[in-house]
Amino acid sequence: MNNNKERAEKLEFMQHFFLKSFVVSFALLILSTIACMFMHDFQVMYVQKYFNMDAEDLGNMVVLLLGLWKILIIQFTLVPALVVWCIRKCGKCNCGCS
Repeated sequence: MNNNKERAEKLEFMQHFFLKSFVVSFALLILSTIACMFMHDFQVMYVQKYFNMDAEDLGNMVVLLLGLWKILIIQFTLVPALVVWCIRKCGKCNCGCS
């Protein structure tokens, strides 16, 4: 009985950890996206001066990096939170799968 209670507490902790990690990471992604939108002219000027890159390539690079960041956030925070939620939900049934 004690082992099941410890397991349930660990799973609950893990679920809350991954969910909070997702919220914080996604909020940072949104703030970064907003910063990229408002600072676009500065970014273009900086990149053209130091890296000899045009605005279209910079725009494509920013979209690519923000998209990859979003995929990584979902893969490493939201998916584990959903998996732990499924494990917790199945652990309450009497199907014998846990």
